[in-house]
Amino acid sequence: MKSIYLLFISLSLSAFSLHMDYIGELSIFGKVAEASIVYSNNGKKYHIRVVGYGTGIVGYLTQHKKYIYQSIGVVKKNQLLPLKYIAQETAQDYNKTKVYTFDYEHNKTIVTKYKEEKREEPIYNVFSSARKTRSKFINEKSTKILDKVYDNDMVSVLFNKKNNLLKMKIGESKLIRATGSKDTQKGIIVKLVSINGGKYKYSVMLKKDYLKGGSAKVTFILDSNNILYKAKVNGILFFGNATVKRYQIQ
Repeated sequence: MKSIYLLFISLSLSAFSLHMDYIGELSIFGKVAEASIVYSNNGKKYHIRVVGYGTGIVGYLTQHKKYIYQSIGVVKKNQLLPLKYIAQETAQDYNKTKVYTFDYEHNKTIVTKYKEEKREEPIYNVFSSARKTRSKFINEKSTKILDKVYDNDMVSVLFNKKNNLLKMKIGESKLIRATGSKDTQKGIIVKLVSINGGKYKYSVMLKKDYLKGGSAKVTFILDSNNILYKAKVNGILFFGNATVKRYQIQ
Protein backbone atom coordinates (compact mmCIF):
# COMPACT_ATOMS: atom_id res chain seq x y z
CA MET A 1 0.00 0.00 0.00
CA LYS A 2 2.95 2.36 0.29
CA SER A 3 2.61 3.35 -3.37
CA ILE A 4 -0.67 5.06 -2.41
CA TYR A 5 1.23 7.29 0.00
CA LEU A 6 3.47 8.45 -2.82
CA LEU A 7 0.41 9.85 -4.57
CA PHE A 8 0.34 12.49 -1.82
CA ILE A 9 3.45 14.15 -3.20
CA SER A 10 3.19 17.14 -5.56
CA LEU A 11 4.31 20.76 -5.08
CA SER A 12 6.51 23.46 -6.60
CA LEU A 13 7.14 26.54 -4.49
CA SER A 14 10.17 28.40 -3.17
CA ALA A 15 11.53 30.62 -0.38
CA PHE A 16 9.10 29.82 2.43
CA SER A 17 7.62 27.02 4.53
CA LEU A 18 4.34 25.24 3.90
CA HIS A 19 2.38 22.54 5.74
CA MET A 20 -0.34 20.48 4.01
CA ASP A 21 -2.62 17.71 5.28
CA TYR A 22 -4.32 15.01 3.21
CA ILE A 23 -6.87 12.24 3.75
CA GLY A 24 -6.84 8.93 1.85
CA GLU A 25 -10.03 6.95 1.18
CA LEU A 26 -10.90 3.56 -0.31
CA SER A 27 -14.32 3.26 -1.94
CA ILE A 28 -15.50 0.30 0.17
CA PHE A 29 -13.97 1.38 3.49
CA GLY A 30 -14.02 5.18 3.54
CA LYS A 31 -11.16 6.96 5.27
CA VAL A 32 -8.09 4.68 5.46
CA ALA A 33 -5.02 6.93 5.60
CA GLU A 34 -3.65 10.31 6.57
CA ALA A 35 -0.58 12.16 5.37
CA SER A 36 1.17 15.48 5.80
CA ILE A 37 3.76 17.32 3.76
CA VAL A 38 6.12 19.93 5.19
CA TYR A 39 8.13 21.91 2.66
CA SER A 40 10.78 24.48 3.58
CA ASN A 41 12.99 26.49 1.25
CA ASN A 42 15.16 29.48 2.18
CA GLY A 43 16.36 30.09 -1.37
CA LYS A 44 19.62 28.23 -0.79
CA LYS A 45 18.59 24.92 0.77
CA TYR A 46 15.35 22.96 0.82
CA HIS A 47 13.85 20.10 2.83
CA ILE A 48 10.65 18.23 1.99
CA ARG A 49 9.22 15.70 4.45
CA VAL A 50 6.22 13.48 3.72
CA VAL A 51 4.67 11.35 6.47
CA GLY A 52 1.85 8.89 5.80
CA TYR A 53 0.15 6.13 7.78
CA GLY A 54 -2.86 3.89 7.44
CA THR A 55 -5.99 4.01 9.59
CA GLY A 56 -8.69 1.38 10.06
CA ILE A 57 -8.32 -1.66 7.80
CA VAL A 58 -5.25 -0.27 6.01
CA GLY A 59 -3.59 0.47 9.34
CA TYR A 60 -4.19 -3.15 10.32
CA LEU A 61 -2.96 -4.58 7.02
CA THR A 62 0.22 -2.46 7.10
CA GLN A 63 0.84 -3.37 10.77
CA HIS A 64 0.39 0.31 11.64
CA LYS A 65 3.60 1.27 9.89
CA LYS A 66 4.48 4.88 9.34
CA TYR A 67 5.96 5.82 5.96
CA ILE A 68 8.39 8.74 5.87
CA TYR A 69 9.94 10.18 2.70
CA GLN A 70 12.43 13.03 2.68
CA SER A 71 14.23 15.00 0.00
CA ILE A 72 17.10 17.22 1.12
CA GLY A 73 19.20 19.42 -1.15
CA VAL A 74 20.16 22.83 -2.45
CA VAL A 75 18.40 25.46 -4.55
CA LYS A 76 20.01 26.76 -7.73
CA LYS A 77 18.23 29.30 -9.93
CA ASN A 78 14.93 28.45 -8.18
CA GLN A 79 15.38 24.79 -9.06
CA LEU A 80 15.73 21.95 -6.55
CA LEU A 81 18.90 19.87 -6.69
CA PRO A 82 18.58 16.82 -4.40
CA LEU A 83 21.62 15.76 -2.38
CA LYS A 84 19.92 13.04 -0.35
CA TYR A 85 16.67 11.07 -0.59
CA ILE A 86 15.49 9.01 2.39
CA ALA A 87 12.68 6.42 2.37
CA GLN A 88 11.72 4.94 5.72
CA GLU A 89 9.19 2.45 7.13
CA THR A 90 8.79 2.35 10.89
CA ALA A 91 6.65 0.44 13.35
CA GLN A 92 7.01 -0.93 16.83
CA ASP A 93 10.23 -2.99 16.87
CA TYR A 94 10.80 -2.37 13.14
CA ASN A 95 12.75 0.18 11.13
CA LYS A 96 13.72 -0.09 7.46
CA THR A 97 15.53 2.85 5.90
CA LYS A 98 16.98 3.41 2.45
CA VAL A 99 19.25 6.40 1.90
CA TYR A 100 20.22 7.65 -1.57
CA THR A 101 23.25 9.96 -1.65
CA PHE A 102 23.82 11.86 -4.89
CA ASP A 103 27.41 12.22 -6.13
CA TYR A 104 27.09 14.57 -9.10
CA GLU A 105 30.84 14.99 -9.50
CA HIS A 106 31.35 11.27 -10.22
CA ASN A 107 27.90 10.65 -11.75
CA LYS A 108 27.03 8.03 -9.11
CA THR A 109 24.30 7.42 -6.55
CA ILE A 110 25.19 5.58 -3.34
CA VAL A 111 22.30 3.54 -1.97
CA THR A 112 22.58 2.39 1.65
CA LYS A 113 19.96 0.12 3.24
CA TYR A 114 19.47 -0.24 6.98
CA LYS A 115 17.11 -2.65 8.70
CA GLU A 116 16.45 -3.21 12.39
CA GLU A 117 13.83 -5.77 13.38
CA LYS A 118 12.81 -7.57 16.53
CA ARG A 119 12.53 -11.31 15.97
CA GLU A 120 11.60 -14.25 18.13
CA GLU A 121 13.94 -17.23 18.23
CA PRO A 122 13.34 -20.59 19.97
CA ILE A 123 15.12 -21.64 23.15
CA TYR A 124 15.86 -25.35 23.22
CA ASN A 125 15.88 -27.25 26.52
CA VAL A 126 16.49 -31.01 26.45
CA PHE A 127 14.92 -31.33 29.90
CA SER A 128 11.63 -29.65 28.99
CA SER A 129 9.05 -30.10 26.24
CA ALA A 130 7.67 -26.59 26.72
CA ARG A 131 8.27 -24.25 23.78
CA LYS A 132 10.03 -21.04 24.80
CA THR A 133 11.31 -18.13 22.78
CA ARG A 134 13.40 -15.04 23.33
CA SER A 135 13.46 -11.70 21.57
CA LYS A 136 16.43 -10.60 19.53
CA PHE A 137 17.06 -7.44 17.51
CA ILE A 138 18.51 -8.09 14.06
CA ASN A 139 20.52 -5.31 12.37
CA GLU A 140 21.33 -5.45 8.67
CA LYS A 141 23.18 -3.02 6.41
CA SER A 142 24.06 -3.12 2.73
CA THR A 143 25.39 -0.67 0.16
CA LYS A 144 25.31 -0.52 -3.62
CA ILE A 145 26.30 2.08 -6.18
CA LEU A 146 24.25 3.17 -9.18
CA ASP A 147 26.28 4.43 -12.14
CA LYS A 148 23.79 7.22 -12.69
CA VAL A 149 22.54 10.40 -11.03
CA TYR A 150 19.04 11.76 -11.64
CA ASP A 151 18.13 15.40 -11.09
CA ASN A 152 15.00 14.38 -9.17
CA ASP A 153 13.99 11.89 -6.51
CA MET A 154 10.49 10.55 -5.85
CA VAL A 155 9.67 13.44 -3.50
CA SER A 156 11.26 16.34 -5.35
CA VAL A 157 10.16 15.24 -8.83
CA LEU A 158 6.82 17.08 -8.86
CA PHE A 159 8.04 19.90 -6.62
CA ASN A 160 10.70 20.99 -9.07
CA LYS A 161 9.95 24.05 -11.18
CA LYS A 162 12.20 22.88 -13.99
CA ASN A 163 9.71 20.13 -14.85
CA ASN A 164 7.23 22.86 -15.97
CA LEU A 165 4.09 20.77 -15.48
CA LEU A 166 1.79 23.80 -15.48
CA LYS A 167 3.23 24.92 -18.82
CA MET A 168 2.21 21.72 -20.62
CA LYS A 169 -0.50 21.81 -23.27
CA ILE A 170 -3.61 19.64 -23.08
CA GLY A 171 -2.81 16.23 -24.56
CA GLU A 172 0.94 16.76 -24.18
CA SER A 173 3.01 14.02 -22.52
CA LYS A 174 6.32 14.29 -20.75
CA LEU A 175 8.82 11.63 -19.65
CA ILE A 176 10.17 12.26 -16.16
CA ARG A 177 12.80 10.22 -14.33
CA ALA A 178 13.47 10.15 -10.61
CA THR A 179 15.62 8.20 -8.16
CA GLY A 180 13.76 5.96 -5.70
CA SER A 181 12.32 2.98 -7.59
CA LYS A 182 13.00 0.97 -10.73
CA ASP A 183 9.83 2.34 -12.35
CA THR A 184 10.66 6.02 -11.80
CA GLN A 185 14.29 5.51 -12.74
CA LYS A 186 13.17 4.05 -16.08
CA GLY A 187 10.85 7.01 -16.45
CA ILE A 188 7.16 7.78 -15.95
CA ILE A 189 5.01 9.42 -18.61
CA VAL A 190 2.90 12.30 -17.30
CA LYS A 191 0.08 13.53 -19.55
CA LEU A 192 -1.98 16.73 -19.11
CA VAL A 193 -5.62 15.68 -19.51
CA SER A 194 -7.53 18.90 -18.88
CA ILE A 195 -7.54 22.38 -17.32
CA ASN A 196 -10.73 23.45 -15.58
CA GLY A 197 -11.24 26.33 -13.15
CA GLY A 198 -7.56 26.66 -12.32
CA LYS A 199 -7.22 22.90 -11.74
CA TYR A 200 -4.74 20.93 -13.89
CA LYS A 201 -5.55 17.24 -14.29
CA TYR A 202 -2.79 14.76 -15.23
CA SER A 203 -2.61 11.02 -15.77
CA VAL A 204 0.16 8.48 -15.16
CA MET A 205 0.13 4.72 -15.84
CA LEU A 206 0.92 2.69 -12.74
CA LYS A 207 1.97 -0.98 -12.93
CA LYS A 208 1.56 -2.93 -9.68
CA ASP A 209 0.54 -6.47 -8.73
CA TYR A 210 -2.28 -5.20 -6.48
CA LEU A 211 -4.09 -3.56 -9.44
CA LYS A 212 -6.66 -5.36 -11.58
CA GLY A 213 -4.96 -6.48 -14.76
CA GLY A 214 -1.60 -5.41 -13.32
CA SER A 215 -1.90 -1.72 -14.23
CA ALA A 216 -4.16 1.30 -13.92
CA LYS A 217 -4.31 4.96 -14.85
CA VAL A 218 -3.57 7.26 -11.93
CA THR A 219 -4.96 10.79 -12.13
CA PHE A 220 -3.86 13.74 -10.03
CA ILE A 221 -4.94 17.37 -9.92
CA LEU A 222 -2.70 20.37 -9.24
CA ASP A 223 -4.07 23.81 -8.44
CA SER A 224 -2.76 26.97 -10.14
CA ASN A 225 0.03 27.20 -7.54
CA ASN A 226 1.22 23.71 -8.54
CA ILE A 227 0.06 22.22 -5.24
CA LEU A 228 -1.54 18.77 -5.15
CA TYR A 229 -5.30 19.01 -4.68
CA LYS A 230 -6.45 15.47 -5.38
CA ALA A 231 -5.18 12.11 -6.66
CA LYS A 232 -7.04 8.93 -7.58
CA VAL A 233 -6.28 5.36 -8.65
CA ASN A 234 -8.99 2.85 -9.61
CA GLY A 235 -9.08 -0.94 -9.50
CA ILE A 236 -7.12 -1.92 -6.38
CA LEU A 237 -7.78 -5.61 -5.81
CA PHE A 238 -10.19 -6.27 -2.91
CA PHE A 239 -10.36 -2.56 -2.02
CA GLY A 240 -11.84 -0.67 -4.98
CA ASN A 241 -10.77 2.88 -5.77
CA ALA A 242 -8.31 4.98 -3.77
CA THR A 243 -8.58 8.75 -3.46
CA VAL A 244 -6.30 11.26 -1.76
CA LYS A 245 -7.58 14.79 -1.16
CA ARG A 246 -6.12 17.88 0.47
CA TYR A 247 -8.21 19.23 3.32
CA GLN A 248 -5.87 21.77 4.88
CA ILE A 249 -2.98 24.00 3.87
CA GLN A 250 -1.04 26.37 6.12
